[in-house]
Amino acid sequence: MTSFSLNIEVTFIDDLTDESLGFTQIPANNLPDSFERDTIINLSGVDWNVLNARPKTRAQYTKSKHLILWIRRVEQVNPHDILYSLPSICAVIPDVNNRTLSGSELTIAEDDWRQFELISNQLADKVDKEIGKIKRIHENATDGVGWREIHIRKKPEIPIASNIALTYLANMLKVPTKSVGITYDGSQSPINDGYFLTLNDDFSIYGLASKGKVQVIAIGQDCNVPPNNESIDLLQQLAHKFNLDLVHWCRCIRVSSDDPIFRSLLSKLD
Repeated sequence: MTSFSLNIEVTFIDDLTDESLGFTQIPANNLPDSFERDTIINLSGVDWNVLNARPKTRAQYTKSKHLILWIRRVEQVNPHDILYSLPSICAVIPDVNNRTLSGSELTIAEDDWRQFELISNQLADKVDKEIGKIKRIHENATDGVGWREIHIRKKPEIPIASNIALTYLANMLKVPTKSVGITYDGSQSPINDGYFLTLNDDFSIYGLASKGKVQVIAIGQDCNVPPNNESIDLLQQLAHKFNLDLVHWCRCIRVSSDDPIFRSLLSKLD
């Protein structure tokens, strides 16, 4: 019997009252791999937020065959009352694994995933179509400091089309070839295949490198100071060598390495 065919005894606890709501048997394959990210479950037609779980991962609860979930009923909100803090987010974010954090990982908010990144120019058509949809939200759905609508970007799924090894990327940016990982705010585990490289001015890039091949090169936007000229030069050389465009999704900007805006975008991070 595989772990996916196991029945897990799941106990539900009301997070507001700390009282048991009962328990049931649920097949392991009907439960998520991890409860470290926001999860909603449906019980008898009612949606509940999972605020805490013990244990948190499938590897753990299939071993114990027991799972406790602290849940809170999802309150129904009029969609017209929702105001988004960003006009666009990435549709898919990478999963975390079941390893323990080292403490040196870059921590990002889930909504910040791939908001500012380098993308292969051969994917420009896909990028421009997505940017066009975000522009329409800026034009038609701006409301004070937020937006009444949000565009969920689905393309490009893998933004780096060139064959770039993570070790080569590190060498080109003059940083140690051994990277540390990345994680989400509030998560207890690192992101699968995640990497985080810090340049000499504490400016950072992060992304994914499956089996050592770089798939995402995103710009860290949590720095207290913008990158210095040397770091910008290195990123510009990288973009030029591999024909990468710099894309700031929420600003609806895509520029090549030869465009003067390339440098100004990096020098004024926010």
